Amino acid sequence: MIDALKNTNNKSWPVFLTIALLIGIVLRLSFPGDIEYKSDEKYMFDATQKMGDIKSWPLLGMPSGVKVNNPGMSVWIFLALAKITHASTPPELARAVQLLNIIGLFLLAFFSLRILPEPERIFWYWATAFAPVNPIVVLFQRKIWAQDTLPLFCTLLWISWHHRHKRAGAFFWGLQSICLGQIHMSGFFLAAGLFLWTAVRDRQVRWISWLAGSLVGVLPLLPWLQYLFSNPGNGIHEMNFFSILQLKYWRYWVSDSLGIGLNYSLGNTQFFDFFRYPLIGGTGTYLIAVLHVVILVIGVLILISAIKTGGFLRGFRDSSETGLAINSVLWVSGILMSLLGVNILRHYLIMSFPLEWVWLSRMALRDLRLGQRYLMVIWIAQLIISATFLIYIHLNHGAPLADYGTAYQYQ
Repeated sequence: MIDALKNTNNKSWPVFLTIALLIGIVLRLSFPGDIEYKSDEKYMFDATQKMGDIKSWPLLGMPSGVKVNNPGMSVWIFLALAKITHASTPPELARAVQLLNIIGLFLLAFFSLRILPEPERIFWYWATAFAPVNPIVVLFQRKIWAQDTLPLFCTLLWISWHHRHKRAGAFFWGLQSICLGQIHMSGFFLAAGLFLWTAVRDRQVRWISWLAGSLVGVLPLLPWLQYLFSNPGNGIHEMNFFSILQLKYWRYWVSDSLGIGLNYSLGNTQFFDFFRYPLIGGTGTYLIAVLHVVILVIGVLILISAIKTGGFLRGFRDSSETGLAINSVLWVSGILMSLLGVNILRHYLIMSFPLEWVWLSRMALRDLRLGQRYLMVIWIAQLIISATFLIYIHLNHGAPLADYGTAYQYQ
């Protein structure tokens, strides 16, 4: 199976991706009552239950982590989901988010299998395989949270950007860039990084069409811009070199791609308790701890291999479609977010979907002999961690001592 996946034309890839997608559906829709339900989720759900006609929709969203209210589209997306699915309970609204993300996974598979040029498909195939099973993605794609609706729209953005040399592609790239930031402000950093690096590296873009799409996208943003200009300075701080040296953006990028960041939700105490799972007769097997060690060891091996082959430092000169995409988000968006003094949180990197796994696969496949095996071991480990995480949450009624909190059905 692993050897067969070396060839993008091999029929094993559609089979493998279908299996991964079906597993992703199960992971997202399992234990519907075990969703997180704290103040943010309650805010969004309550907003959908007060919904009237479109004229009554709020002009601003809830305050973000940087103490600035999000644009209104961050709430409108839930109003639309509730209207379409007739969601009247938090699990039903969460189910709408989960279904939206499942559509996003299938769209990513279509993009990888049918749209991308042949030489670059292999990296996106692996990203399509990782996205359904990665523990961080599974955690976020089950939540009633604005940024958790981004993956589908990020994939639409990459499809439009891929066709940026055509008028329609450039138009929708501009439009979707502005809309992503309105759903969650991290999207603005994605848009800025992609615009800047593309402008530097690609002279053939239909920029007039891109500008037209951007201007259309700005129209629903006008109330938020008025609010922002009347409250200058909110959310942006002076450059803090100590904060920059922490390299949070890139630490999260690497740990997210490897799937070892569930301490974000479980906290240190319950994260180490999670290491004991799965339990057999109440006794810990510590399989989850072993899998984390395995992933870390493979991550180091991939890094060593990339350094030896020169792939680690070759990235900025990469003019391929995938190279442009990765550099724009990994480096330009990350640098912008760091230099502007934003307190970077792990969930801000949801806007990078699915490039963290595209990047990981490119790093691993610098070694054609071992790269596929490394990726397959990581994939299996991530699947087991994700499934065990959902079981852990179910058995413990959430993670009451950590950020996850008590699961909705046990409150």
